[in-house]
Amino acid sequence: MLKKALFGILHAAGYYFRYTSVLHHASKKGMAPTQVLYFNEQEKAFLEQSAASFNYSIDYSLGYRVKDQYLVRLPNAEFLGNSGAVVLEGKLVVESVFDVSRLAKSPAFKTPALLLPKYKKGIYTSILHLPWAANNNYHWFFDCLPRLYYLLLEIKEPIHIIMRRDLPSYMLQTLEFIVQEYPQAKLAYIGKHEKWEVEEFILPSFIANAQSGYLPTEVGAWLQNKIWKGYQVKQTGNKNRIYISRANAKTRRVLNEQDLLPILARYNFEIVRAEELSYKEQVQLFYTSEVIVAPHGAGLTNLLFSEQSKVLEFHPANLIKTHYFLLSKGLGFEYAAVIGSIGDARENYTIDVQEVEDWLEKL
Repeated sequence: MLKKALFGILHAAGYYFRYTSVLHHASKKGMAPTQVLYFNEQEKAFLEQSAASFNYSIDYSLGYRVKDQYLVRLPNAEFLGNSGAVVLEGKLVVESVFDVSRLAKSPAFKTPALLLPKYKKGIYTSILHLPWAANNNYHWFFDCLPRLYYLLLEIKEPIHIIMRRDLPSYMLQTLEFIVQEYPQAKLAYIGKHEKWEVEEFILPSFIANAQSGYLPTEVGAWLQNKIWKGYQVKQTGNKNRIYISRANAKTRRVLNEQDLLPILARYNFEIVRAEELSYKEQVQLFYTSEVIVAPHGAGLTNLLFSEQSKVLEFHPANLIKTHYFLLSKGLGFEYAAVIGSIGDARENYTIDVQEVEDWLEKL
């Protein structure tokens, strides 16, 4: 009795330290089976370098499995407005926050917060994933929006998609691009300090894996076309070559970028700082770009909106990330990497500019 009362107090304060899984829930419905992705020897070598830089905590050189996709119907679930987590019978649902590792790493899912309860009748869902996608376009386009694909194709009943109004405008705008084509779906806005108990919650699985922008072909094409159509991208007749600079960023800067810029200029590259462009301008620019060179960073998320491109990505030797290699693999883009020096405390590093020029000559 005392334990139950204690749990009640903790839950009233928005604190949930127990968790549960719904992978074996009776209502779970499979949407797509698992797939296995295969790599050639050159790709395996890159993946091995990446795994070594992370002490093999993630090793895709051993194989890459695209997770099976599913929907789970959860009666009387609670949805937390401060994090996007789902609670079932007083326990956080692991699959609503991606996986156990993100649950462990993020205080947003376990920090006490005053959350005012409200009851909502009807069917609800959500793709909210905070703080990972609070203002991060990578997590928005790979962790969040793709989750709507199977849900909107499967669910024909009226359904409310729970969202926060205080997210960046490009998030709300691109979500609207998708929802407007599905009349059964409406947006419902939750406050940061609210938790809703809903009559029924449909939980869609996450599609992309950790450190991976790979999306199944049909999901990637669906998302591309919705965003292209929403932003009304245009064929210009000209193909761009662009370099995404992180010179103004606090982390992951190429310290000898000034040595690289004259070489890029000889090959007709435009220097782009993504933060200076509206999201519509970014999508249009990448749509018409045939060659993209960039240090690893969120700006490369926009590869998703290229029609066809060759990609050269820079990495510090001690932090070789696979997100955009796997995105390029899914899109069928030619991908190469230049591995630089060991990064400093802010992950800044230098690269061998001759190696970049050798790659450009092959174009």
